[in-house]
Amino acid sequence: MAKLMPPATVNVELTPAELALVRRALGLVHNFGDPDDWEPAERLREDLEPGE
Repeated sequence: MAKLMPPATVNVELTPAELALVRRALGLVHNFGDPDDWEPAERLREDLEPGE
């Protein structure tokens, strides 16, 4: 297992279905996650949205 130290850049290949699951999971953080994680999860979810 890799140990990531901030700041880090990680490239991961995902299928469209896997990416959709990650986005959905990040959306659930606001309902079920720790409040300290709400903002970082939302920023990451926005970063994963398709570009225009």
